[in-house]
Amino acid sequence: SMGFASPPHLTHLTRLLSHLTHPHSPHSPHLTHLPPETNPIEAAAAAARMSSIENYLDAVSAQRLESLKDVTLYKVAGIAYVVFNMRDRPVNVMNLRLMPQFDKIFAALDALVEQRRIGVIVFASGKKGSFIAGADIDMLYPNTDQAEIENMARNGQEAFRKIGEMKVPTISAINGAALGGGCEIALACTYRVCADHNKVQIGLPEVKLGLIPGSGGTIRLAKIIGLQEALKIILPGGAVRAKKAKKIGLVDAVFPGTDAFPNQFKFWKHVTKFAEGKMWGKTERIYKPDKTWADYFLNSTSIGQWIVARQAAQGLDKMAKGKYPGPYFALDSTINSLGSDEVSSEKYEAKHFGKLGKSSQSKALISLFKMMESSKRFAEKCKGAQGMAPTKVGIVGAGVMGSQIAVLCAKRGLKVYMRDINESFVKKGLALVSETFNSRVAKGRMTQDKADKKIALVEGGTSIDGFKDCDLIIEAAVELMHLKKKIFLELESIVRSDCVIATNTSSLSITELASVLKTPDRCVGIHFFNPVGKMPLVEVIKGPQTSMESVATGYRFALQLAKIPVICNDCPGFIVNRILGIYMGEAVKLAIEGCELPTVDAAL
Repeated sequence: SMGFASPPHLTHLTRLLSHLTHPHSPHSPHLTHLPPETNPIEAAAAAARMSSIENYLDAVSAQRLESLKDVTLYKVAGIAYVVFNMRDRPVNVMNLRLMPQFDKIFAALDALVEQRRIGVIVFASGKKGSFIAGADIDMLYPNTDQAEIENMARNGQEAFRKIGEMKVPTISAINGAALGGGCEIALACTYRVCADHNKVQIGLPEVKLGLIPGSGGTIRLAKIIGLQEALKIILPGGAVRAKKAKKIGLVDAVFPGTDAFPNQFKFWKHVTKFAEGKMWGKTERIYKPDKTWADYFLNSTSIGQWIVARQAAQGLDKMAKGKYPGPYFALDSTINSLGSDEVSSEKYEAKHFGKLGKSSQSKALISLFKMMESSKRFAEKCKGAQGMAPTKVGIVGAGVMGSQIAVLCAKRGLKVYMRDINESFVKKGLALVSETFNSRVAKGRMTQDKADKKIALVEGGTSIDGFKDCDLIIEAAVELMHLKKKIFLELESIVRSDCVIATNTSSLSITELASVLKTPDRCVGIHFFNPVGKMPLVEVIKGPQTSMESVATGYRFALQLAKIPVICNDCPGFIVNRILGIYMGEAVKLAIEGCELPTVDAAL
């Protein structure tokens, strides 16, 4: 079962996996996502150093041939630039209002090619640090008509097929997030180039919304980078950064993404030079050859494809447990495309997209996504309170939780002072911080220089004086009320008057903790979950005397760490443990009534 009342028949996947068994494969794709690694302040500064394609085209006196609401067509010498810029939205998205604009732009491009006025086409974004963020889910979410949803996919497929049918080479110049439809428009091009910048992510996250890539993603990606690498992106709804994209053949070149001074236009000059070299060249999409015989066997032979698909399906059974149909449908559509022509594959993909788009799973996952996005609306959630964005954070306790919080703060560029009662505990906590960053260096995810700078942000000791200049202090000691009260009293005697004192308690009363303070309004709960680096939720707990300014500081801090904060009042278990308590209570009740413990565990 895939979570549907009547599971649809997945023809090609069923045929390919007719003898599928269910042991879990160690080679199955991992369902992971890419957490941003950069301090938001650093990211904003880097974005400011990125140059705009529109400013560049103005600087080189480009001719503006079409200027529509969201798409502008420029021409410089023999190069056409199609620039997307939805000026009423922070990022570009794919929606129905783009379709008539596409038609007009494509007609103009066809005419320019016919007249031999252009020999190459570049697709770019007018947004700094963002290419196209994907489909407009507000268009899809309320729609329950399967035929209409299927037609949405068909519209995207038709538009992107026209890109592939152009009689001159096409290039997508990716300067930021190219997700969903943004990735699919890039896949339709002959070439893809991207900026060497931390804002660049290229991927297909549709399964996270209960969908599949519906505009050619399940058809083109495997043919460009091979089945194995494609499934690592499609099935978990993942994305890759610039260097990884180049390594797996998803992009053809990576160019410098930031400028040293205003209007240097480094990235766009590289794009132009690349485009000049492709003028009037090959128009078919470039498929990357398999690097080894093993790659050839697994990616390009029916038996190899069967093995890859079988292992992928086993991985899905282990992680999705048949409850989420999206990844299964995505796998089926990808396998189908390997043995079908493009038009047939598009019809198959769109049909799956329509079925999933109306499903309860998709509606629920989109709703969850919208709620997660709403957590970023700081002013709304904090009722106008501003709080402060901490630049130095104090942590009481150098154990597992304390040191993990310190690592996360350092990743975001925040200074940290970590205190414990014993110097050996402090050394152990600091060693964990160093090990975490050095392991990223060993895996090629960070340079040693950057790791050293991050490690240097975290200091530790047994003296309480290191907390004097902190903006926020998080107590992460053992769960003993009398100990936490003693710590809070010590902190209040030494910290600044505007310093917020927080606790990472998972269940103790914020109200009781605050009762020992002369200024209980500065006491707030900031509860991380273990492991801190992977668990996205942070509970921000408000006691009856906690000020909204203190809550706002806790909320802002969680956003700085790229977490999803939720505000709740002080109550037993807060949110997560309160829900967990119901589960555990029912489990105990079942055991008391005579159920076998393994059966109870399996049900949970």
